[in-house]
Amino acid sequence: MAEVLNQPQFQVLTHRNTGEKTGRIYFPALFLAEFYRVVINWLKYSNINFDSRDIKEYGDGSFRLYFKTYKEPELAYFRLIQMAERGLDIR
Repeated sequence: MAEVLNQPQFQVLTHRNTGEKTGRIYFPALFLAEFYRVVINWLKYSNINFDSRDIKEYGDGSFRLYFKTYKEPELAYFRLIQMAERGLDIR
């Protein structure tokens, strides 16, 4: 039986030559159904940089995002989780 994910899956990727860090998050459809406003506001957060090539959409409504930040990618991810846990809809 397949596992159904309801929380974002996060990884930090480090470039072998430059050491530059990139965050990768998979947003499952169940998480998006409940927290889509939080995710939209998190994506608008000024310290998160990405473009359309960094997004991969899946048929079930989920998507994967590669992003860069001026700080550590982990901090951006923890901000997302805090926003979701607190139900923050920051505009």
